[in-house]
Amino acid sequence: MTRLTRIDGIRADNVVERKRASRLAGKQRLSRRFTLFNVLANATLGGGKLTLGLLTGSLSIVADGFNNLSDTVYSLFLLVGMRFSLKPADARHPQGHRAIEPLISLLIGVSIGVVAYRLAVSGIRGVIDPLGVERNVLAVPVLVVGIAVKAFMSVYARRTAKQIHSPALAATGMDAAADVLATVAALVGYLGGTVFGLPRADPICALLVAGFVAYTAFEVLRQNIGYMVGRAAPPEIKRQVKALACREDSVLSVHDLKAYFRGPELMVSMHVEVDGGFALQRVHDLEQRIRLAVLDIPEIDDVTVHMDPLMRTTDEERSARESHKRESGDDSGGEVL
Repeated sequence: MTRLTRIDGIRADNVVERKRASRLAGKQRLSRRFTLFNVLANATLGGGKLTLGLLTGSLSIVADGFNNLSDTVYSLFLLVGMRFSLKPADARHPQGHRAIEPLISLLIGVSIGVVAYRLAVSGIRGVIDPLGVERNVLAVPVLVVGIAVKAFMSVYARRTAKQIHSPALAATGMDAAADVLATVAALVGYLGGTVFGLPRADPICALLVAGFVAYTAFEVLRQNIGYMVGRAAPPEIKRQVKALACREDSVLSVHDLKAYFRGPELMVSMHVEVDGGFALQRVHDLEQRIRLAVLDIPEIDDVTVHMDPLMRTTDEERSARESHKRESGDDSGGEVL
C-alpha cells in the first residue's frame, strides 16, 4: 500500500499548497529588500533636510525634514510588521498573518495625518508672523537630490507592492509620491524667501506641504479600511476565474462564486458541478487543476473549490447545459454558466 507523505506540514501530493508556500517566500524576499532601503533612505533625507532647515530658518524645509523623519518612524513599523505579516501559517494562525498588514497601513495613515496637522500649524504661524530665510549653498542641491530619491522610492514601492499585492507598500508608494510634491513646495518656498524676497512664500509653501501630506493620509486610511471590512474584488477578477474554471471540459457549471479581500489577501470560493459518476481521483485531479489555474492570476492568494456531483443526464440535456455554459455572461454570484 502506497503511503501518503508530508513535506513541511504539506501533503506531498498537494501541489496547490506548495505553490502558495513558494509564492509567500518570494514575497518575503521582495518585501525585506524594499523595507530596508526605505528605512535608510528616509532617515538620511530626514536628517539632512532638518539640519538644512534649521541652518537656513526655512519653515518649508524644516516641515519637509520632519515629514521624512516621520516616514522613518513608520518605515521601522513597516519593516517589522511586514516581516510578521508574511510569515507562513502555523498552528495558532492557520490562515497566516497577512491580516496584520492593513493594521500597519492604518498606523501609517494616522502618523501621516498627525504630521500634516503639525505642519499646518507651523505654516499658519509663519504666515501670521513671517521670519527671514537665510541662504545656504547646499539648500538647492539637497532638495533636488531629495526629490530624485523620493521619486525613485515611489516607483520602487509601487512596483514591489504590485508584485506582492501589498497595501502597506502601496501606501508607502503614495506617501513617497506626495513627498515629491512636498519637497518641490519646500524648494519653491526657499527660493521665494531668499531669491525673490517674499517672506510669506516659505510658510505658504509649508501649508502646501501639509496639504499634500493630509491627502496622502486620507487615501491610505480609505483604502485600508476597505481591506479590513472584506470588500469585494473587482468584477474582472470574477470573470477571469469563471473563464478558467469553465475551460475544463468536465465542468458542467459554476455557481456561488465569491471573490473578496480578507485583509490584503484576495480569496476566491466557488462551487463546480461535475458528473456524479466520475471517480474520486478524477474529481480530485480536476479540483487541483482548477485551483492551480486560478492561482496563476497574480492578484489571487487562495481559492476554495467545492465539487458538486450531478446525476447523469441524457445527451440532449448535456448538450443544452454545455450550450448554456458557453453562452452565459451574467456576473451574479449564483448563476449557472
